[in-house]
Amino acid sequence: MSKVNLGDSYIKINNEYKIILCASLFYFRIPDSEWLDRIKKLKNAGYNCVDVYFPWNFHEVEPGTWDFTGQKNVKLFLDMLANEGIYVVARPGPYICSEWDGGGIPAWVLTDENIKIREYDSGFLDYVYKWYEKILPIIAEHQIDRNGTVIMVQLDNELDFFDCNNPREYMDALRDMARSFGITVPLFGCAGQCNLEGATGWADDIEPTFNFYGNVLDPEYEEKFFYYYKRL
Repeated sequence: MSKVNLGDSYIKINNEYKIILCASLFYFRIPDSEWLDRIKKLKNAGYNCVDVYFPWNFHEVEPGTWDFTGQKNVKLFLDMLANEGIYVVARPGPYICSEWDGGGIPAWVLTDENIKIREYDSGFLDYVYKWYEKILPIIAEHQIDRNGTVIMVQLDNELDFFDCNNPREYMDALRDMARSFGITVPLFGCAGQCNLEGATGWADDIEPTFNFYGNVLDPEYEEKFFYYYKRL
């Protein structure tokens, strides 16, 4: 059983209730010489967690050629976060956002006419498997279940925007891969336009979540926010 427990209105870590204050911190946008400085600044600002994408095409620089050195040294980045006691929400895609080229999917995958991306398609999932085979063991090694600080892992990203034909089977496949590569902390999928079924397929063992793009100047902002909170 994982050291992270999610309830209807709480998160427990090591059997203690926690309030998570999370900021995005993306190693691929920051020189590695500045990583520790940024981590410490976030910590000093009161954050106890970061979420981080892992862009597939940043690491597979050409088919079958992988780079995890220098600014791409994911292990070092996660080590730094663990050393500072910062929780991590890991987001390895295969599709990410962050206005990153191709959503992180390599160009030769996007242009392969024999596959359907972000679908339950054996050709696409074969590509994803090779990515997960590289990135997920690194993330698994840094889970809180192994005395690291990764507390959750997101599968894909806002799939409901993509109109996937079979989100259940697709997310089932990503979940099975994640578990096979040692991910034991909670898995989740996020909806970008409030379509939880489109984002997660209601797949078992994948928590449904919203990315909520509210306007704080909207007089009904709080009412709308709590509507979705109650749905979850």
